[in-house]
Amino acid sequence: MVLWSMETVRKMEIKNKIIIVVIFSILVYMAFLIFGEIDKLLTAFNNFNWVYVPLILLLTSLNYILRFIKWDYYLSCLRINISKRDSIVLFLSGLLMSITPAKSGEVFKSYLLKRLKGTKMRKSIPIVFAERATDIFGLVILAAIGFSAFPYGKDVLFIIMTFILVTILITQSRDICLGLIDFIGRFHFVSKFTNKFYELYESAYTLFSFKNLLIAVSISVISWFFECLALFFVLKGFGTDPSLLFSIFVFSFSTIAGVISMIPGGLGVAEGSMTGLFLITGIQKAVAVSATLIIRFCTLWFGVLIGLIALYRFRTKFTEYNNKLE
Repeated sequence: MVLWSMETVRKMEIKNKIIIVVIFSILVYMAFLIFGEIDKLLTAFNNFNWVYVPLILLLTSLNYILRFIKWDYYLSCLRINISKRDSIVLFLSGLLMSITPAKSGEVFKSYLLKRLKGTKMRKSIPIVFAERATDIFGLVILAAIGFSAFPYGKDVLFIIMTFILVTILITQSRDICLGLIDFIGRFHFVSKFTNKFYELYESAYTLFSFKNLLIAVSISVISWFFECLALFFVLKGFGTDPSLLFSIFVFSFSTIAGVISMIPGGLGVAEGSMTGLFLITGIQKAVAVSATLIIRFCTLWFGVLIGLIALYRFRTKFTEYNNKLE
């Protein structure tokens, strides 16, 4: 009888989830190909100016660089000592989990950090959620900037912004949060986790302080602006004459829609929102679908590919700490 370790089981679970998401994404994109009419899509792709692709990938890379800076800054806020090289490896490996619901699978970075340095996951997990919250905050700000070009979706964005702000304000109220943890700790089945909840909260409290929040949101606005700019050049590649504000709104709003849908990678929802906004403004269906597919492959799937390469390239690093303990 073979006894599998938790490590083996965890790896199998991650692998199976990725396979399921890949299959789901294939089905989604097949549906888009049918909707856009394959022959017309081929014509649109043939007319696309592929010279723009290196620039688009460069802009996407700038987004990743700035998001890495935010990740590394958060590590320093929690006094998690790690070399820049290892920090980069962790961040890039986490990009593989961009295809999880709301990127929640990037908690994988906390797991890898534990494997690499022995850092308790409950100390670093709040970083992942702070990253996502400030990303959404930044995207909402960008979408608000684009309202002058496309005045739709204000109510949805207002609700999202309000929810985030209220959550952050509650996080900064020690009386409320510590009182809630004390209350939950009275229940026997969760009482043994009380100390872990306290540690999680202390990390979250630090990350969402006004100074750290201001820095992180500022980085998010700039980093996601680069991907909005990437969409601008995708549209130019098809010979359209888009305004920058329109590109900012479409990309940020569609990305937010994908995140709040909680569907892995926002698949189908982000693409559908983007294509729909293109069609509303009179862009031809074949161009709308083609532009959506190109920007998604140059952003979402480009990141997933980088994450896969990084995780495979540095896979042995994550066993170093455990080997030292043995």
